[in-house]
Amino acid sequence: MSGDDLGTPRFGLHPLHGIHEPTQGTPRLLPGSVRRTSSIDMTRKTGSIDPVYLSGRARDVKTACDGTTTEVGHARLEATVETFARVVQHLEVEPIVANMNLSGAPAMSGFRAAVDKAAPDLRRRRDLRYTLLDDVPVATLISGHALSASGVLGVAAKSGYLPIADRCAGFVTGGLLMTSFEGGDPAVVTGPPAPALEDPADPLAWHAMAPLPVHGMRRRRRLDVQPCSDSSKVSISAMFRDSYVRADSTETIIHEYTLDASVDADTGVILHSQAIPRVLPWQECPGAVASATRITGMRLDELHFRVRQELAGTSTCTHLNDLLRSVADTAALIPLLSTP
Repeated sequence: MSGDDLGTPRFGLHPLHGIHEPTQGTPRLLPGSVRRTSSIDMTRKTGSIDPVYLSGRARDVKTACDGTTTEVGHARLEATVETFARVVQHLEVEPIVANMNLSGAPAMSGFRAAVDKAAPDLRRRRDLRYTLLDDVPVATLISGHALSASGVLGVAAKSGYLPIADRCAGFVTGGLLMTSFEGGDPAVVTGPPAPALEDPADPLAWHAMAPLPVHGMRRRRRLDVQPCSDSSKVSISAMFRDSYVRADSTETIIHEYTLDASVDADTGVILHSQAIPRVLPWQECPGAVASATRITGMRLDELHFRVRQELAGTSTCTHLNDLLRSVADTAALIPLLSTP
């Protein structure tokens, strides 16, 4: 891509940025636990605006009581998306889903409905392939950061586009982001360098990921599930990170949250949920943190839709909502806790 890299601040970070306390490392794989990790990379050809290429990987591993870790599932996704038309040009997943053709489907609003129509069992089973498919809309959305930060849009970045106000804490009316758009000079996120999450001493902690190219982006997730001393209670540790590689090859963080929660394994009811913001783009964004407690009392099998229906507005965050909805994958991991 060409142009001035606006994501590489000449005069330091934006003075009104949000919290910058990124996670370093990853919890060790504990005996008796199950972990799901996933990632979606967003890349474009050098200098191009469209299309964006999405490349996803996901994996489940189980760590036995003797500390032995075994892969119990994996999945892959490759997609080509027209960013501005918001249309899927091509999409394939492995393992292959029979008769699922999502070419021509909307890439953002309407995509998940198209997936449900084409392969309804994937969401119901919280299949690894669904974990990747569920992130296609948000990957399409956040991939736009690379266009604005890289400078490839040039003056088009100031074309008069105005996002919907009050859809989340960061877009609150009168806040930095909305004010900058209204003034015709949209603010560009300047995130902190991304500490490594991989641990050489624990090589199975994450699935393998290729190095990101300059102006590439990645969303990665982790979900750990482990029984508590109370046999009916399961603890949940989760996180996600969105990152962008600047022109100077530094990987920086746009969003990052961690989450601690627990669920009753017998009923599927969430017993508690607490989010910890690690990296947020703007000073208004922490206004959404408390919304994570609102999934307490919800069941895993209703979480997907209730979060989308009930958590909206300036007390919430689109990306935190994605993390909260991903807790529904716990339903697929709990049965693995009791297998040899």
